Amino acid sequence: MKEEKKELLNWQQACKILGCSKSHFYNLVNSGKIKAFRIGTLKGVKVYKEDCLTYLTKNEI
Repeated sequence: MKEEKKELLNWQQACKILGCSKSHFYNLVNSGKIKAFRIGTLKGVKVYKEDCLTYLTKNEI
């Protein structure tokens, strides 16, 4: 099986896809609605693009 590389996004890129502000993005991360993790100590959080798109499809208004 071929392993698929998943695209990592920083908060700016994720906000652009989600159409939200930085504070709303961090609220989603802190509430566990979007899984995030840190790479290093100073790089901020990263999220998978796939997780952002999944969140959008499940939470459309």
